Amino acid sequence: MTSAVLISPPMDGSAGRRLGVRHLQASLMALTSLVAYSLRANLSVAVVAMVRTPSNSSGETAAGEDGADMDEFGVGGARVFAWEEWQRGWLLSAFFWGYTLSQIPGGTLSHRLGGARLLKFVITSTSIATLAFPLCAEYGGWMAVFANRVVQGVTQGPLYPSMYTLLGVWVPPQERESFTTLIMAMQLLGPTLASPVCGFMAARWGWPSIFYAFGSAGLVVGGLLIWLASDKPALDPRISSEELAYIETCLKTSEESSKKVAPRTPWLSVLTSPCMWVLWINMSVQAMSFFILLTTIPTYLSSVLGFSIQENGLLTSLPYLMGFLASYVFMGLANFINSRKLLSTTNSRKFFNAIAGIPISLCVVATGYVSTATMSVVLICLSMSFFGSTIVGVQANYLDIAPLYCGPIYSVGNMMAALLGVAAPIVVGSIVTDPVRTRGNIL
Repeated sequence: MTSAVLISPPMDGSAGRRLGVRHLQASLMALTSLVAYSLRANLSVAVVAMVRTPSNSSGETAAGEDGADMDEFGVGGARVFAWEEWQRGWLLSAFFWGYTLSQIPGGTLSHRLGGARLLKFVITSTSIATLAFPLCAEYGGWMAVFANRVVQGVTQGPLYPSMYTLLGVWVPPQERESFTTLIMAMQLLGPTLASPVCGFMAARWGWPSIFYAFGSAGLVVGGLLIWLASDKPALDPRISSEELAYIETCLKTSEESSKKVAPRTPWLSVLTSPCMWVLWINMSVQAMSFFILLTTIPTYLSSVLGFSIQENGLLTSLPYLMGFLASYVFMGLANFINSRKLLSTTNSRKFFNAIAGIPISLCVVATGYVSTATMSVVLICLSMSFFGSTIVGVQANYLDIAPLYCGPIYSVGNMMAALLGVAAPIVVGSIVTDPVRTRGNIL
């Protein structure tokens, strides 16, 4: 497999110590990741308010779209639907159907056209689709909102392949843990902030306000990307000659930076590499657990543990907050290990991948068997905390193996993970056909 040849950075290291344009690019990617994951996760909370279940139904119902019954109106005059549990599961999985389809094309396009160009399209188009979600629900019913979420998935599919393409050309090796954590930890901070906000907005103004607010925020971020984001260091007019030399020397990319067309991805070498398959499978298995938690925590807290919509929003945010904070603890530990050369880069990645494995499984399984709601929430928080170690494990490993082809290679692993994201809520919806705790324990 082709990989970048790394040599030592400049002796004085001044460009490496100063804040520069690469930090601006990383901050833009982090902000985009924050908003994009909020857009992805907001339905998990909104569905608690927009779908009537036996535990929260009241009043007379009338026949509605798709043959389902429907409450007349909820908070803020918003329509409340009486969809079946399987419909809820399919709706929560709809995003991942589209997300899966656009992974490989997104990774390829980001590599050929530039990560920043695609990132601008991703956040803008996803935000527009989010703004249209309430209208789809009002006038099109279940089929329309399902299609809307598929479209959101398609448009957001190139998100992380684009970011990894940018990381591969902007970030020196010695800064990979820090930059990767800054960006990927937003997957956890997004739901942390979005969940209580969604819960408050749904209780105060009705569930449609969630999509209007977050869709508008996404358009603002899209505007910032159009203004400030750049595909490569050599193409950014704001970068200093010292910082450009620092990045190109660390990555030895001066020749590649001058090329208008990116080199073709060596797919044969990639697909026949055992280490790549181990990386992809590892990422997929970890993602399965994460997606189950992402899509089902609000429903579990509402239907099984009996929390209100506002309590639900606050409690849903706690696991992600724990994961976000833990990711920086793991980043500090990884930087300490690498700076002291206590482990090789390969063994360091393996160490943090191991931390993310068994403890998560034990916590998730134990959640179904504890006797109190408090212990259930504590165990969910602990399980999400260990996900922080995946950022300096499997997530950073892509940059180690082939930074020049990071976007396309990451898209394969993300596609495999997204396939499990499709399955997760469907499986949950099939098993949990009524809000009974013992039925949920099957998971």
